[in-house]
Amino acid sequence: MDRLIELWLRSLSRSKSQRTLITYKNCLQSFEKFLGEGNKLLEIDPKVIYSYADNSELSVSSLFTHLSAIKRFYRFAFRRGMLSKEAYSEIESVIEDLREELSSAGLSKKPKALTQEELKKIFDHVRNTRYERVYSLFLYSGIRLSEYAQLRSEFFQKDKSGIYWLRLPAEITKRRKERIVPVIGPTKEETYEISHKLDHWLKDYESMRINTGSLQVYTNRLSQKLNIPFSVHSFRHTYITNLVNSGFPAEVVKEFAGHSNVKTTIDIYYRFNQERAKRLVEDFLL
Repeated sequence: MDRLIELWLRSLSRSKSQRTLITYKNCLQSFEKFLGEGNKLLEIDPKVIYSYADNSELSVSSLFTHLSAIKRFYRFAFRRGMLSKEAYSEIESVIEDLREELSSAGLSKKPKALTQEELKKIFDHVRNTRYERVYSLFLYSGIRLSEYAQLRSEFFQKDKSGIYWLRLPAEITKRRKERIVPVIGPTKEETYEISHKLDHWLKDYESMRINTGSLQVYTNRLSQKLNIPFSVHSFRHTYITNLVNSGFPAEVVKEFAGHSNVKTTIDIYYRFNQERAKRLVEDFLL
């Protein structure tokens, strides 16, 4: 393993400064130390990278550097035939998902749901393109970027009421737990509208596929162009916020969102809202 790291650093030295080499080496050593003795870098479960990030006390910018170093190391190993394409793809997907979460966290201290006006501007711009289909999927299912990267058409199931559900197998979810997610909007009308669109879009499932890196780059540029601070992860925040505002209890939202703890769901999304509180009281009196 030391030999592989040495070859990796030698390869990096052709395009990176000595300072960067030292930084990347320290980042990889930190990750290796986290894995513990007996756990080999080339035999990890990619999901452990989530644990590394979740348990890190690093600043967001430092964590970005660590993720970059880890990704570069595994890309080198893959290109040298020491790691399978499937293993590298999953590692890459996990890292991109974490980067998306960190980027989204940088937009505001608390996750920000997109307003109806902002959503209209975004979807008006991407109307009748592949991005409309992909953004709609994120907005009405709340899936993570890493889950989207491994999504397959057979995961979509339509029930007797006419709405779609996503059955996400444990191996593609962040917490390695199977999750069933309703593809729904903030209203009954929107929910059936997206179901109708999926009837057509799923006939050509490849039209709903975009490389995750390209998707992030496009979204970042669109955010700047429209002057709307959002990322792909913003659609997930909007989905979860819509569930909360529609009256779904925290324990149900937790399962749909795939949070590890209901406290996360409550602390982030169940902030007091006078309008929502008023609606709940009115519904109670009906």
